[in-house]
Amino acid sequence: MKKTLIALSISSLLYTSVSSAEQNNTALISKAAKADETIVVTANRSIQDKFDTLAAVDVFTRENIEQIQPLSISDLLSRVAGISITTQGTSAHKASVFIRGTNSDHILVLVNGVRVGSATLGVKSIADIPVQLIERVEVIRGPRAALWGSDAVGGVIQIFTRDLSAGEGQAGIKLGSNNLHQGYGALGFGNENHSYTLSASIEKSDGFDVIVPNGTNMFTVDQSDNDGYDRQSVGLSGTSQFTKAYALELNTQYDQGTTEIDADTMWSGDETSYENYHFLLRNHLQLEQVYLQLGLSTSQDSSEDNYSDYNDDNGFINPNSLFTTTRDQVTALAQLPFADSSEVTVGVEWYTESIDSNNTYDETSRDASAFFVTGRHDIEQVKLEASVRYDKVGDITGETTYQLAAGYQVSEQLLFSLSHGTAFKAPSFNDLYYPYSGNPDLVSETADSTEFLTRYQHDSFSAEFSIYQTNIDNLIEWAPLDSSDPFSPWLPDNIAKAEILGAEATFTADIADTSNRLTLSHVDAEDKNTGKQLARRPNFSANYNFIYNLEQLDFTFDVNYQGSSYDSAGAQEKTLKAYTLLNVGVNYRLSSQISLFAKITNFTDKKYQTASEYPGAERGYSITLDYKF
Repeated sequence: MKKTLIALSISSLLYTSVSSAEQNNTALISKAAKADETIVVTANRSIQDKFDTLAAVDVFTRENIEQIQPLSISDLLSRVAGISITTQGTSAHKASVFIRGTNSDHILVLVNGVRVGSATLGVKSIADIPVQLIERVEVIRGPRAALWGSDAVGGVIQIFTRDLSAGEGQAGIKLGSNNLHQGYGALGFGNENHSYTLSASIEKSDGFDVIVPNGTNMFTVDQSDNDGYDRQSVGLSGTSQFTKAYALELNTQYDQGTTEIDADTMWSGDETSYENYHFLLRNHLQLEQVYLQLGLSTSQDSSEDNYSDYNDDNGFINPNSLFTTTRDQVTALAQLPFADSSEVTVGVEWYTESIDSNNTYDETSRDASAFFVTGRHDIEQVKLEASVRYDKVGDITGETTYQLAAGYQVSEQLLFSLSHGTAFKAPSFNDLYYPYSGNPDLVSETADSTEFLTRYQHDSFSAEFSIYQTNIDNLIEWAPLDSSDPFSPWLPDNIAKAEILGAEATFTADIADTSNRLTLSHVDAEDKNTGKQLARRPNFSANYNFIYNLEQLDFTFDVNYQGSSYDSAGAQEKTLKAYTLLNVGVNYRLSSQISLFAKITNFTDKKYQTASEYPGAERGYSITLDYKF
């Protein structure tokens, strides 16, 4: 099911159209065999070999996903150096991703190039995106605001949905612990000029009790019951090649689900639901000397706490708590290649964010606009990259960000690079306009980061090592309006700052019939106002993935170590102990089309927490029967 570079380029926001790829077929064909593993499009918004990218990059293909059998995207991302995950329940409950010690809302999440997520919270719930509908994930660590705008402080995660050739298909069923039932399927259809993929998944589980109070938070509710979930998704993606110069790309996906939580049912319900979608039309036009792209998209991110209406003694009615973000976006790019050694991309973006809620916000919509220029140039063994972008989000002061990088390729296997970039995070609607507690005078959180990277690549071995420093200013925290008044109201304010120092390494090796991947991360993330470490960010973490390949069998195991960290619960702080988790699995190919996957998670049944009062999942199992045609 490997796609050619030509097909992958259209579906993955690449700079070349089918016509230009045909004209340069000889140059591209040598890359096609390894296209799935080595190309990157998110780092610079154009096609680039992963080895040549002057940024820390990780790529997960569909083959990787099927070998790992992750329960969720957060489970998949936990294998990336520099990333720590906080889970608050099952794979469908809230998960927070911290990249290089930055905040969980300092990450830009894209689905097929579309900015997604809640404008009220200012973050995307990655638990809502089903792994079964994913073809590929690219993770860029480090600032990328000069190319993508707000939120890209710690990094960018781009998710590409299923992409099959006409006549190809896949279907499967999964059963597991906690009464897990899951079904999924994908089908490619079309002809030589029109290629589309329809995919769908459905999942349900009884879950487990997600909250066990420890007495540190007086507001915690313990229902002592299992908190299950159900979720469904359907997606359609593909491309129509109308002429040799013009192609039209379509991507759309709809996700919905319900998740049970622990809550005081005298005052509220004990479940939340979500309903999300995105729809994208992207035009690709290859002229003689320039490639043009115009993308039009709309998306919705909606969540609702399903409170049962009640009346108090005064007749007050408490309705369901609804928060919906609708985002309409236009993106235009023009890319000009100069021989084989240079290219320049010029782009403009505009989007409007509108919110709908039964809470009365002071403002319910805002416009954002941006202009950026980015370029790459090679001078023999020297590689240069530069980007600059200006963003204006609503009434907030505009931000100019930049990215500079220089690399030296010692040989075909060894590369050194040094980069420096700036980034920002615009305040969310909750920060600015939430009823009685918003602060419309807030400015954006800003950051600058410097990184030194070394990359070595061989046929059977690779290594990547990075050291970096990030400084963040104007962090938004709650503070009293008058610190001398004990009864002063509290509002969000730009009062905090942080300094983050880190080092990370990733090693891969194919030895005999085994595949090995080891990641090591050290993060020192300090709140400069208090001198304390930022919450829920382990100082050290490591992950080792081992796959033993036989003719019909793959044996896999993961070892994941997370060092100690601390968390705040109410007004108190709690140390979260270090822990090590072991996952084991077997992938058995019954035939060229039918495979059986079996996996045991938390094999030693380790007790652990990534967030105070939220126990980690106990030992679990899953069995998947998968059919490809």
